Amino acid sequence: MKSAARLIPTLSQPLRATARPIGLTLIARSVAGPSNLSLPRRHATTTPIPPSASIPSTSEVREEIEGEELPPNVTFEELSDEADEEIQRALGQSDADLATFFPTLTSIREPILLPVSSLASTTPTLPSPSDTVISLPPDIFAQPIRRDILHRCVVWYLSLLRSGTKTTKTRSTVAYSGRKMRPQKGTGRARQGDAGAGTRRGGAPIFPIKPKNWAQSLPRKVRELGMRIALSSKLSSGLLRVVESLNEGEWKGTAEARRALCDSLVFPQSAQQSLAEVDLEPILPLPTEDGGETTQSADSTTAHETPVVEEVQVLSRFGRVEDLSILFLYSPNKSHEEIDAFHRVVRNIPGLEVMSTDEVEVYHVLKYKWLVLEGGAVDALSGFDILEDEGLEMLAEDIDGDVRAAA
Repeated sequence: MKSAARLIPTLSQPLRATARPIGLTLIARSVAGPSNLSLPRRHATTTPIPPSASIPSTSEVREEIEGEELPPNVTFEELSDEADEEIQRALGQSDADLATFFPTLTSIREPILLPVSSLASTTPTLPSPSDTVISLPPDIFAQPIRRDILHRCVVWYLSLLRSGTKTTKTRSTVAYSGRKMRPQKGTGRARQGDAGAGTRRGGAPIFPIKPKNWAQSLPRKVRELGMRIALSSKLSSGLLRVVESLNEGEWKGTAEARRALCDSLVFPQSAQQSLAEVDLEPILPLPTEDGGETTQSADSTTAHETPVVEEVQVLSRFGRVEDLSILFLYSPNKSHEEIDAFHRVVRNIPGLEVMSTDEVEVYHVLKYKWLVLEGGAVDALSGFDILEDEGLEMLAEDIDGDVRAAA
């Protein structure tokens, strides 16, 4: 009763003098979707507003809105025409320019089309000649970049790599006897224990270091979000490539694979032709009519011609030999024979790593500069292969049920 008595004068007092929108609930309750209501939308405030012809009075609003009991000190302020038009347009169509107030997901739901590259071509970082395009799911490859999530994922993975095997000896493991150094009393000197005490030189540490587990815990959803952010960062920076198969290059050895992945020098065709026209035979002395000798080549005209060498161009691929940094990802459903054949060729090239989507972490994606995905790896990261397996199982169960029913 005492608390109720204290609330009675509070309710009878007028509302605060500061403007506060309290009429938004009326709009949300009366409008459930695209609407064509003719009533003007207003914000309720507690500030006294002078009467005007353009602003309706409280009695008029009460007549328009039936069944609403409002405090006597509440007045209504008319919204501007532009704001009313924006709200009407936002309710009528989904592409209204109100991203701060009415964010839409139309741009996020659209798939990302990425041209497929080919490791068999001379330019593996450019689209393949087949003009094939792959559709990347936007919920994985179009995430906003969050450095805090990436940092947490990297720190979590590095904590798992710490062995924590550092250890020191204790009083029970030092190479000293446990015998008491001298009698407790009678010598006039300080009391001493055994030689392995921590206060003596060469004794065991007082606080010995023992093996410790440095592993940290990170929620699974945070790790998954970190992987999506890392893939989105690679795609946004232009360092992600998708190929149909890692074995399409059909490299026979490590040297061929290195030449196919590294930058190379391209000589212009005119320079190659001019070098081919130069006579490279040795100059031999030829006898003359008067018995002398002259030094001429077999073709004196081509021998004296100077080759016209144009500027040498650089064919850009994944970088120079010393700067290679590529991570190849393949699907876990890929056969071991194909993976072993590809890994055998590139395993001796520094800066290259071949991993499965089951074992890759955010640390690996951020560690390497380039990220090359197989088509099956994209499905594995998106979860499409799991859906396909479940669909095949359901189809097999349906077929078995139909066969049993027919039998």
